[in-house]
Amino acid sequence: MRKNSNDRSHIEPSSGERLSRFAISPALTARSLEFFVTVAREGSMSAAAERLRLTQPAISQAIGALEASLGVQLFDRSVRPPALTLQAGALLPHAIAILESLQKFDNALRLGHLAQLPALRIGMLNSVATTIGPVIINSLREMAAEVSVDSGFFATRFQSLSQREFDFIITADEASPPPDVQIMPILTEPLLIIVPASYEGDPRDIQRVSETLDHIRFGRDPNMVSRVDIALQARGMAPQRRFHLDTNEGVLQMVAAGAGWTVLPVLAVIKAMERGEPIRVAPYPEDSLVRSIFLAMRRGDGMHVGEHIHDVAITGLRESILPKVKKLVPEVAARFRLDTLREGAV
Repeated sequence: MRKNSNDRSHIEPSSGERLSRFAISPALTARSLEFFVTVAREGSMSAAAERLRLTQPAISQAIGALEASLGVQLFDRSVRPPALTLQAGALLPHAIAILESLQKFDNALRLGHLAQLPALRIGMLNSVATTIGPVIINSLREMAAEVSVDSGFFATRFQSLSQREFDFIITADEASPPPDVQIMPILTEPLLIIVPASYEGDPRDIQRVSETLDHIRFGRDPNMVSRVDIALQARGMAPQRRFHLDTNEGVLQMVAAGAGWTVLPVLAVIKAMERGEPIRVAPYPEDSLVRSIFLAMRRGDGMHVGEHIHDVAITGLRESILPKVKKLVPEVAARFRLDTLREGAV
């Protein structure tokens, strides 16, 4: 007689259902598995007891209870020292894997404390990566086994956090952060007018600069490009847009070559000025045109790491970058403002 395919009484339970019905004996614990693995590795009960700082009778009793619980003989006691049975040899790799997984689980539980993370993914503005980036990355050696940094456009958008592509971003994203994203302000910096060293006029006369030179736009950040365009239009200016590049370095090299002028934030220009690139700079005439940089993370996820990154970034800016700003562009140093209070995070 053919069985009805709809009769579920004959269907084998899934592996998940079988596991859910599996009753673990009180003798089968992480501690008893640790005893089993240690005895197998050390080669004897006495050596395992020494390793675990216990007495040999305590180890022998625990192994006996585990064997009774499993209904399996783990060690052949007819030989000295006791040897693993064939079935115990088959169980040993799984016992080791369970203990390793429990250790990783415990590390994950301690994420907010001292546990080292296996990997940390950070999206970082290119101008930050090329200035204080090495200081930040080097400071994370003890916090993460592996640190990866991406300076691409998407890597510094809030969306990359929400989609869990990155764990933290150092960004100038001007969009409103999603509800699940928390931010910590780092820096507010002014913008600079940059002209070639060969330009004979006053770079502070932005109207004449615009009429004389082609405008080279930095196009990776559409929000900043739009703000600069609006600010120029408000002054009655419509610069000729001959060139459009997506890296700060590319824009600066074009300016240095005499191809035109541009507007960039201080942090994007300071390294080129320090190297003595053939450029001249002047403050953008409106104080309101600034760029704000902040650290962003998923709310409540790895706060201690975020606070560390924030504090290291502030220290790096104060000790390494601010002195250069005061030396190379002293007229904007007062507007190069560090946000030192993490408590202001929103």
